[in-house]
Amino acid sequence: MSAHLLAGADASAVTAPALTTLSRQRHAAQRVVGKSAGVRGRSIIGRMLVGLPASTWLVLDLCVLSVSLWFAYRLFPPPDLLATPHLELWQATAVFACVLVVAGFVFGLYERETIMSRSRIVTRLLLTVAAAGVMAYAVVYVLLYATVSRRMTGVTMSIFLVTGASIRLVVWWAIHVVHRGLLVVGPRCLYESFARAKDNGDLHEYRLVGYASAGCEDGEADDARAHLGPITQQLARLGQLMVTDIVVGARAARDPHVMDWMVPCLQRGCRVTNEAIFYEKATGQILVDEITPQWFLFADLKVHCDRQATLKRAGDLLVASVLFLLTLPIWPIIAIAVKLCDWGPVFYSQDRVGQNGQVFKLYKFRTMRTDAENGKSVWASPDDPRVTAVGRVLRRTRLDELPQTYNVLMGQMSIIGPRPERPDIVEELSAKLPYYTERHLIKPGITGWAQISFRYGSSIEDAKRKLEYDLYYLKNMSFELDLVILFRTLGTFVRGAH
Repeated sequence: MSAHLLAGADASAVTAPALTTLSRQRHAAQRVVGKSAGVRGRSIIGRMLVGLPASTWLVLDLCVLSVSLWFAYRLFPPPDLLATPHLELWQATAVFACVLVVAGFVFGLYERETIMSRSRIVTRLLLTVAAAGVMAYAVVYVLLYATVSRRMTGVTMSIFLVTGASIRLVVWWAIHVVHRGLLVVGPRCLYESFARAKDNGDLHEYRLVGYASAGCEDGEADDARAHLGPITQQLARLGQLMVTDIVVGARAARDPHVMDWMVPCLQRGCRVTNEAIFYEKATGQILVDEITPQWFLFADLKVHCDRQATLKRAGDLLVASVLFLLTLPIWPIIAIAVKLCDWGPVFYSQDRVGQNGQVFKLYKFRTMRTDAENGKSVWASPDDPRVTAVGRVLRRTRLDELPQTYNVLMGQMSIIGPRPERPDIVEELSAKLPYYTERHLIKPGITGWAQISFRYGSSIEDAKRKLEYDLYYLKNMSFELDLVILFRTLGTFVRGAH
């Protein structure tokens, strides 16, 4: 009996820790399942928000507009005695709703890509509200021979702008909280390039699932964590891995078997793109290493469009004139500060390469010592020791660029465009970077897409990154993009440049 008791005691002693370990494993498994279910639930919500049709946003905007008008009429009721009839509430609702819908479609407010970017949300809403206000007054005064209160219109549009922007920004936040599953089809080096882009913050809305090798490539299965195996084995795992986007490498895209595999992925709701298009949409850059001379043929560049050039020149003259007049009072203060710093010259001029390779004199407030270069071009850096104390403040606030308004008025530069470089640096970069000279198809700018998207360039690699941003602007230049750049430049001025 004692033997049986000893055996039972030993079994109990062994079983208790085992049960504890088993319980912990069960709880861990439940937490993993619960986390997976939560991620899957957020993913479903994210897809629903991204896939909201234009009609949903249209109905929502009309509801917000109707409530805003009702509140404005209650706050500022129309007077009884007027020479011309004042619009009734239902008439105002009809007029403002029609012009809002038209303006919204003109400026792309209801396009899917709008909700994916904060800058697009704010810019397109501002353009829509401004255009709708102008069109509403034109319809009311010219066609209806009526009147409408300016205070009422201001309150209505202000409420609509704040409410519409708030709703869209909340949806933007909800979409980007849910990281979209990204599967890379191609070699490991392609996956690693996307991993580096994510580390740099360019792909913050995506979760890298891994990469699948195509038939035209070797497996490169030495990285067991990221390599998922051949592409032919991944179709059944798309749901399990929660893949929403698939990027196909350039080599893999030439394999007909890979393209046959992509059709069922599209049928399962995955978005399939090649690496160049995906990279352009996700990061605002053009992959220099992936484009060919044919890219310029199919990019539909607007650099030689007369209408585009005329509008851009008119905008340059307007913005440069206003900027010059508004900042003119602080020019003497800046000049005195620069002079007292080291008693050197106030202004600094330098040869730069402009449109079509033409060299011009660029003017700035001097921010470096007088012996900074001694006739030899040297790369600038954020913490350059050659920069004076006053120059550091001017560079941080971008006030050193103000004299370039003269270059804009003279037609040598634009407000927005690629940053002009010195002739010897252009010669060096043109020899080392493909398509570098193509950035000179348009006028250089005081600010630009590369300037607001990337830091000071201090190496060949930095110049390559900036070129990718410049090519993106070259392809997508538009009035809307220029407004985005101006707003972000203003934000840089307020916060201080990094």
